Amino acid sequence: MPKRYADDYENVITTDDNGNEKKLPVYRGKYYRVALDEAGLARFKRNNLAALAAILALHIAAGFVGNPGMYRLYVALPYVIALAPLYNAVTGALRLPREARKYRRDEVGLSFERMKTAVFILTGLLAAGLLGEIIFLLTSTTEAGRGLEYLYLSLEALAAAATFLAIQFQKSARVQVLEEA
Repeated sequence: MPKRYADDYENVITTDDNGNEKKLPVYRGKYYRVALDEAGLARFKRNNLAALAAILALHIAAGFVGNPGMYRLYVALPYVIALAPLYNAVTGALRLPREARKYRRDEVGLSFERMKTAVFILTGLLAAGLLGEIIFLLTSTTEAGRGLEYLYLSLEALAAAATFLAIQFQKSARVQVLEEA
């Protein structure tokens, strides 16, 4: 359990029949609910995983293009750094729950919130990489490799469009704090 969620738990010491003491964490924090039913949660998870798979495939395919622009730091750096939020978005999507119930703060934070934050950061990094590629195309004087540059640019633009699609999917899952615990 990450340190930021430790305050939501209280360690209770219990004694079993043999006299052995055990520390058991008991959740004492707020509970949350998501405005989706079980079918909606399954559809939400499926749509987000499909969008993230498309982003991953397009992003990796763009890396294999071999365009001269990838030798520039302002194109390659956002490309490489974008893999970290992509990983976080995928791990958040894989941790999405399957059943509708009351959720603990760590369950919401490590799935819904992690995925939402990672996709927003990923969108910014893909936009920075696209901007870097456009700057490279505008400042490059050589005509050799232009086709590869346009291929890379189109693959990354499609990946960025898929992030906007993932953001649209995430708008359907509103996480709300429950008043009663």
